[in-house]
Amino acid sequence: MSQAGNDACGAPDPLAGFGVTAYTTVGATTDGLAAPACLFFGVSQIYNDIWYCWTATDTGVVFVDLCGSSFDTKLAIYGDCTPCADPSTVIACNDDSCALHSKLSFAAEAGRSYTIRVGAYAAAGTGTGNMTIGNGSMGDITNPANGHRYIAYQGTTWTSSEALAVTAGGHLVTIDDQAENDWIQANFGSLLGVVRRIWIGFNDMAVEGTFAWADGTPASFTNWNAGEPNNAGAGEDFAEFLGSIGKWNDLADAGAGYSHLFIVELGPSAPACPADFDGDGIVGGSDLSVILSNWGGTGAGDLDGDGVVSGTDMTTLLSAWGPCS
Repeated sequence: MSQAGNDACGAPDPLAGFGVTAYTTVGATTDGLAAPACLFFGVSQIYNDIWYCWTATDTGVVFVDLCGSSFDTKLAIYGDCTPCADPSTVIACNDDSCALHSKLSFAAEAGRSYTIRVGAYAAAGTGTGNMTIGNGSMGDITNPANGHRYIAYQGTTWTSSEALAVTAGGHLVTIDDQAENDWIQANFGSLLGVVRRIWIGFNDMAVEGTFAWADGTPASFTNWNAGEPNNAGAGEDFAEFLGSIGKWNDLADAGAGYSHLFIVELGPSAPACPADFDGDGIVGGSDLSVILSNWGGTGAGDLDGDGVVSGTDMTTLLSAWGPCS
């Protein structure tokens, strides 16, 4: 008899936010379908599975950790909470990340719900453990020079790190000049007291020897370490930032066994008060003057982005009249 109350895929336990949940799969049955994304060592099924419907309270990269469980685990995340989730909706899956136990990261959107499926690699495997769901961010800092947010996460391969960065709304960091390079070293090079190796967006996947930024920014600045890039052993298509010296090195996708962070760069947030054209913290007469002086034209005053300053922009401004909140 199952000891797990959430054994049925159609009746997952609800969870929200971050925390630690004790779980058991003892006596659980296998009612989920095998998923192609969960193919590890020739096995795509997750056996003796239990189910959760987890709702994100924040937007960002989230980790789910089964390390320390009493059996050989397997873990999958689905992109919604549809009962008995479709295998094609798996967005992340892991077999062995900490010994025979599972840990993975995925990009979550605040308010959205995801299915978490916990089970075993082998048909006879069951046991107990603690499932930790946490914010994967190790640092979230805004650069005052450009207003961009730089968010650091624990990474694995360069390609998986870039995929998570894209899902989170950005790309791996682009470094435009020496000042930005120095700022990254000062803020992330020894993050939390540990000297870091950091994946950045520079790569020559498309054309060997021609490095380009993942976000398409023209490559106008480089800071390679002496003798780099050297494509040692062939296949070193990805750039890492050496936190100890602020220089760059090329590596293969797997990172040559080194532990890596990756930094997601996000553009400036939209202004909290877009109708405050003069930036004084109040939507008032001077801002109204901008609308009126550009009426029927383009540019400043076009709050709805339709290409013309008109009545809809006036309505938006008037609805925001007064101190910005």
